[in-house]
Amino acid sequence: MGHFSPLVHKLYQDYGAKLYVVALEIAPNQSAAEKILIDTFVKVHEQQLIQLNEHPPPIYITLIKLLLQTAHEHLYNDQLKYNFKLKQFEHTPLLHKLICEQISLENYCRENNVSRAEAAREIRKELMSIRKVKSKMPTSQEHK
Repeated sequence: MGHFSPLVHKLYQDYGAKLYVVALEIAPNQSAAEKILIDTFVKVHEQQLIQLNEHPPPIYITLIKLLLQTAHEHLYNDQLKYNFKLKQFEHTPLLHKLICEQISLENYCRENNVSRAEAAREIRKELMSIRKVKSKMPTSQEHK
């Protein structure tokens, strides 16, 4: 990662390990997961996605979506539909549709006859439920 900007390096330091866990969950092996992760950060660099950090959705959501797009290109390029399932979003159906299935918010609202405001409230609720679950998880220090 020597030829990337300092901002991409920072993103890699902050989110690389978390994204690698996601890549391992969907890739058939460790080598494929590593390739998906590296190619994801290549896209971040090439597309200059650093600016997205200041705008919704949060950067980690953008990075997960980009990782899934990269994984789809590597693993299922011949399929139109995204078939990924991630443990992190198993109890958050709207986030799963938006992130894992790559459905746009506009399409979700239209298909479910809900306003963007209603969808935004549901997204906040689902994000809060993820945060609550994470805050209840024991840390590695507590396991010792």
